Amino acid sequence: MSWYREFLLILSSWIFLSCHAQIPSYIHLCHRNDPKLKECIIDSIETLRPKLKEGIPEINVPPIEPLPLEEIKLRSGPNSAQINANFTNVQVWGISKLVIQDIQVNLPKQVFLVHLLLPKLYFTGDYDINLNVLILKYAGQGTFSGNFSNYIIDLTLKYDLKNKNGKEYMNFPKVKLKFTQGKSKLFLDGLHNDDTQLIKGLSQVLDENTDIFLKEVLPVLEKGISERLTKIANNIVSSFPYDELFLL
Repeated sequence: MSWYREFLLILSSWIFLSCHAQIPSYIHLCHRNDPKLKECIIDSIETLRPKLKEGIPEINVPPIEPLPLEEIKLRSGPNSAQINANFTNVQVWGISKLVIQDIQVNLPKQVFLVHLLLPKLYFTGDYDINLNVLILKYAGQGTFSGNFSNYIIDLTLKYDLKNKNGKEYMNFPKVKLKFTQGKSKLFLDGLHNDDTQLIKGLSQVLDENTDIFLKEVLPVLEKGISERLTKIANNIVSSFPYDELFLL
């Protein structure tokens, strides 16, 4: 029976090595008791970053950008000073450029707290606007573009462990995030009118009321980024057992 025991030993070793070989080289493994665990996780994320922009089809990770957003509706002011606008087909770029400034790791409580800097975020889309501010009246459609710069994002990634085929896998119910406002710009293309003073006044009103637009767009942006990051995180960690991602 010695040959049978040897066969089982070889088979077990082959299965063990095969399972570990499934983890691609661009996913860095970390030891959970490593005193430099934070640095290891940051290094792992930075190694993944170039692939996240285009997505990782082999583990079903979608591209991180462009990020489509839901329709944004802007309703502001009384009848005498009212701005009504709908922003549709909104696409966002720049999320892949997030800079990790700090990360707090608490494996016993199963949570990561990540402090990020967003150097620049670009967005484009279509608008339909109806504006009535004092003597300034305008209605029209067109495309718009804009950017956010130097925003701070705080992420809370709390996870649980789910048993699958006798092994535990991480699961993030929802990635929570909060924006701290930086600077922003909004540009409406296609403003057409024979009255150049009207267009000049309209541009000034829009520039002075960018904060109104931000009040509406930030919750939608937070929701969109949260959903995309939750999906990406879960598709990565659901492919590999917890004990293989965070070695003992």
